[in-house]
Amino acid sequence: MTVELKNLKKEILFYYESRQNPNGDPGFENQPRLMPDGTILVTDVRIKRTIRGYAKNKLHETLFVDYGEDGVPVTADARAKEIVKKGENIATGLLQRTFDTPLFGALVTIRSEEEGSAQKVTGPVQFGIGRSVNQVQIINPMISGRFVGKVKKGAQEQFSTFGKFYSVEYALIKIQGIVNPLNLSQFLENKDIVKKYSDAESKLFECLWNGTNSLVSRSKYPQRSIFFLEVSYDGAIYNDLPLLVEENPAVKEKITTLPSSPLKFEKLLEAVKTRRKLIVNVRVAACHELQPDASGLVEKLRNDKIPSELIRPEEIQS
Repeated sequence: MTVELKNLKKEILFYYESRQNPNGDPGFENQPRLMPDGTILVTDVRIKRTIRGYAKNKLHETLFVDYGEDGVPVTADARAKEIVKKGENIATGLLQRTFDTPLFGALVTIRSEEEGSAQKVTGPVQFGIGRSVNQVQIINPMISGRFVGKVKKGAQEQFSTFGKFYSVEYALIKIQGIVNPLNLSQFLENKDIVKKYSDAESKLFECLWNGTNSLVSRSKYPQRSIFFLEVSYDGAIYNDLPLLVEENPAVKEKITTLPSSPLKFEKLLEAVKTRRKLIVNVRVAACHELQPDASGLVEKLRNDKIPSELIRPEEIQS
């Protein structure tokens, strides 16, 4: 099925697991964002940061939202002036020359007296607030460190410091996303921007899946991509993938590892049958343990004459 780019809408469902602190809250000692029901939240900002980080470090893409050489975030107007040519429309320049603006959009406030305005582009790719499927056990060990100071009276001074560190025993996190090219509005008439968007969007899965696995830091390691589902539609948007893919009841308890066959696809299979004429393609990826489940899902989709493909994450390595 051939579909115009502006009509090619995609809905995404992504699961990943964490045994650290997937998204600390800086307002509360960087604690996991615990909800009253025992689940935790992960913001869309965290997911976009994962994608940007992989795109920059592994694919060597140019970012608009980025850090300077000193590790400090660059202000939007300063970064725009680094990228956009003098006299060029700021939005056009960013869309043509960066990886993240064609995907996530940008808001640039021009601080110079002669311009004194703001330009905004709403990106085609957006994510909702993620949430853990299971109830999470928060871990809060005390940490300490020792430092050696100056030598005084033939002996070195030693100092000890103590601090808090927050983690989770295990969290299976569920993320919903959408791709709607119409958000580019008038920029869809610019062939260079359309090409840049198409190229960036084609790398979205790689950046999300591999980017999640590649986050090696004290607060993020270890975490792992578990399951990915993308349904492409011709002009339609349903926003119901999280409702169509259900989790087995045991997954919602305080689990400490990924259970076997944690996901149920019966509702999904029924829904796609009724939407067959609007579905362009279904893409599925899974970690090693869920490969049989993913293969079974794709087989059933194909039996129902739904265009579908099984992505092998191990084959997409930069």
